[in-house]
Amino acid sequence: MAKATHRKATVTLKLPFDIPSDAELTALRDAGIPVNDLGVAASGFLYMRTTSDYRSHIFRWFANSGSMDGSDGEMASMR
Repeated sequence: MAKATHRKATVTLKLPFDIPSDAELTALRDAGIPVNDLGVAASGFLYMRTTSDYRSHIFRWFANSGSMDGSDGEMASMR
């Protein structure tokens, strides 16, 4: 059986639940997540979940290998 591979998110960002969409897009872009005007990631995989108390959104972006810093994409940051 093959060994499971796990990747850490390249960027993890926590934003308030009621933030306006334009401010949300700005925050995502400022964090280094390449998103278009609809909030869709231009590369990699962007996962969003809402906290259980509905106060925040957690965004986790997994870059394609080498798309963030030119290496293996394992740089993790929490904002």
